[in-house]
Amino acid sequence: MVENDKREQSDKEPLRPSTRSASRTLLFVFLLLIFLGSIVQVMHFEIGMLITMWVIILMPALWYLRRYNVDLETFARIKPLEKRFIPIITVLVVSAWILSMLGASLLVGLLMYFGFEPLEIIPPPESIGQLLRYFFVLGISAGICEEVLFRGAIMPSFELQGTPLSALIFSTFLFALFHVSFTNIISVLFLGLMIGLVVIKTGSLWAGIYYHILNNVIASIYLYLAANYGLPQMLDSYLVLLMIVLLALMGLLYGLRKLQQQSAVEPLLENRKEWLPPKWLNGATALIMLLFLMVASIELLIGFGIL
Repeated sequence: MVENDKREQSDKEPLRPSTRSASRTLLFVFLLLIFLGSIVQVMHFEIGMLITMWVIILMPALWYLRRYNVDLETFARIKPLEKRFIPIITVLVVSAWILSMLGASLLVGLLMYFGFEPLEIIPPPESIGQLLRYFFVLGISAGICEEVLFRGAIMPSFELQGTPLSALIFSTFLFALFHVSFTNIISVLFLGLMIGLVVIKTGSLWAGIYYHILNNVIASIYLYLAANYGLPQMLDSYLVLLMIVLLALMGLLYGLRKLQQQSAVEPLLENRKEWLPPKWLNGATALIMLLFLMVASIELLIGFGIL
């Protein structure tokens, strides 16, 4: 009897990550983020962010990878990043950050036209010491922990049941919802899309980690300069802004072209069969979307002075 049980167990297929399992894991992390992460961040922003990143986000991601016993090199792409990609990624980070800031500013400006008062989601650093702490809290911590979850666990799970393109699009969509902010939806969508793309094209999760860290370091420096030196007022000239945007657009196009030239992965759009992975709309995904709508609605109601 015992031998039969062992034989039956050995005949069973091993657990495999799927769209549904990835969505359920993300829902669990999302709930922890809303009901625990938001509380600890209000109590103390920097300590709260460290708890959020290293405990609430990273631990479930590592559990997920361990549960399905995946090969970290082939599944999560945890392999060295080739040095030739670093300059290209750097150009992409700077260029895409400028363009995403433009998109976010246009959205916030439109809302402000109708009476919206933007909320301070991240308090700007007030000193060099605090800025350096932000480099670790928002740069290194977020870059490592969020990338292990989204591009190391979630996106590869979608790739197993779909295509790299569908996995990129859907993981980017969930990445944007995960940040639960309507006013930042454009910039986070763009960030997630670019990070997922460089991970696929380079074949290394470290590319996404580097991209994420550098992006958040630039954002932290901008927050510091804007709060302490009036940087937005310095960029009040339409001619200066136009030149910066044109340079950023040229940098983005150049970086994307060079990235494809140096990548062994064929262009994603040339082999598109589907835009979303199979079974993407499940109970967990629906709940994530519902939670985002609830939190985003609260953000808008507060900003318009209704709450």
